[in-house]
Amino acid sequence: MTDGQEALGRIREDVNRVVHDAGEVTAAGVAAVSEVVQTTVSKTETAVGDAVREAIAAVAESVAADTLAKTVEAASSTATSVGNAANGAVTGAVRGIRGKGIEATMAIAMAARGAVVEASQVGADLTSAAVGAVEGAIEVANDAALSAEDAAAAAATGAVEAAGEISKAAAVRVRRAVEGTIQGVRVAVRTATGRASDEDNPDSVGGS
Repeated sequence: MTDGQEALGRIREDVNRVVHDAGEVTAAGVAAVSEVVQTTVSKTETAVGDAVREAIAAVAESVAADTLAKTVEAASSTATSVGNAANGAVTGAVRGIRGKGIEATMAIAMAARGAVVEASQVGADLTSAAVGAVEGAIEVANDAALSAEDAAAAAATGAVEAAGEISKAAAVRVRRAVEGTIQGVRVAVRTATGRASDEDNPDSVGGS
């Protein structure tokens, strides 16, 4: 096993413990996920996007295991946990890149992209992951020496572009979820991807 694989394995183990203790990633668990990702990114060569994806995968896996069934309640719990995990993972990833010469807006975009891609892979709600990523970007903006608007735009744009690689309809849904005002910050999506004209029936994607 390579050092990178070991680092990702530690993220999975640590996030699994966070979820196991509470049954989901609560608002309080956001800080714990953030710390796990920050430690890994800062102390290893783990890529930001990979770290975020591993955290999201661990959350989806653990919540599903704890609920024991794919019920509506389980799906709701997973969506909430994935959103909170995306929030914590983005803040942790951005704080973890300090001193590594990685531009902050790029790191935020990569982290948001990773959250959406992994949410798709595990069958979780993309919009929850995207909104959580934007919330995390807003929270970490000061640490990254960015305005809240620029940090939010970087996350929103990364999330929408990732959704666009899944399907046009997914991009429309994610864009609608993140474009507007989140936590009092006006969020602009700086890409043409996901404009409503791209898909006549965006609701056809179900939970993706």
